[in-house]
Amino acid sequence: MWLRRTALLYQLKYKKHTDPERLFHYIDLQKDEGEFFIRKAIGWALREYAKTDPKVVRPFVKETPLSSLSAREALKHIGKE
Repeated sequence: MWLRRTALLYQLKYKKHTDPERLFHYIDLQKDEGEFFIRKAIGWALREYAKTDPKVVRPFVKETPLSSLSAREALKHIGKE
């Protein structure tokens, strides 16, 4: 579980150098996970990337069936619009 969580979080500070394709792929693989720390990591990774590219994160969250925790964390600073 901790390795999967790390895979989601390792790009946190990459900002414009984030590989969104890889990030979204890892999230797609883990989105149905029931583990709190994985769901929280998904939201955290998306929230950080949203600070750089909210126009990509917002539709991804809207179109991807995420847990309410992950979606809430992802949109925390950018809103749903």
